[in-house]
Amino acid sequence: MVLLLHKLALPLKFPSSNHRSSGNLSASLHNFRSRISGFITQTWSKPEKYFLSRTGFDKCFELIQTTNRAFAKLVVEIDHPMSRWSGKLTESYLSHTLISLDILNAVSSSVSHLNQAKISISHAVSLIQNSSPPSSAAASRLKKIAGENPYSCKKFKSEGLSSSSSSSSIRFQERPGFENDQESVVLQALVLCKKIVLMALGSVLSGFCGDAKTYMEIRELAGGFDDSLIKDLDLKFCQEIQGNLIVMEEVKEINNAIEEFSVEVLKIRLDELENLIQSIEKQTNHLFSEILAARNKLLDNLRF
Repeated sequence: MVLLLHKLALPLKFPSSNHRSSGNLSASLHNFRSRISGFITQTWSKPEKYFLSRTGFDKCFELIQTTNRAFAKLVVEIDHPMSRWSGKLTESYLSHTLISLDILNAVSSSVSHLNQAKISISHAVSLIQNSSPPSSAAASRLKKIAGENPYSCKKFKSEGLSSSSSSSSIRFQERPGFENDQESVVLQALVLCKKIVLMALGSVLSGFCGDAKTYMEIRELAGGFDDSLIKDLDLKFCQEIQGNLIVMEEVKEINNAIEEFSVEVLKIRLDELENLIQSIEKQTNHLFSEILAARNKLLDNLRF
């Protein structure tokens, strides 16, 4: 995170160049997109059996980290750090990070809800194992896990997220000035970053909520995921979450074990769920800290 923040916030050691051609800037934007495209192709090239599982969620967080690193690298390549960002770019970045932090909070809330359900089931399993024969009272404590949607009441304005801003081609301003050209490149890259982060976090949150509507709401917030880079991936997500109610694989297996009253299988599935919860908590907290640090760095630049 220190390296990424350093790339975003600080100018290069050598003087800023005033001779950056549109071709060089276009190449930098192309490289930015290629880094993300390469990861998507490598990671999701094979048919995904379980999008709504620990494997699928891990890939979503990896996609966000890859995108953030690619964005920081672009900022360095074209020598346009935070200290030189315009008000429009600054406002757009702050809006993006605020929405991301809110969704991460919603993910944390859903993970906490799932953890409480796991604790309740684990306690019931313990009671069943300690009673011989298993009492009906202990068995009645085994209740299937239901989803929770803490995000549905949240409404955000999709500022700077219109689909018309997602084009991969550079549109320079009429007035001359290479600084304006650099600004245009960063703005276009940021639009794609926003869409990717919302798509990835939307998939994770929807899985934990058990509600397909969550992903579709976030999809609408982003103005759609129609950029050619992520269009196919979005289609795969949409196909996976068809219907109103969805269940992640780990939860589905626990609910099946409860229905079959298979205590030994249930203990194994609970351990798997515990690993999932710990993994998502760690990745969510790490990403939250990264975004908050970058946001605070930009705000510090404004103060000075």
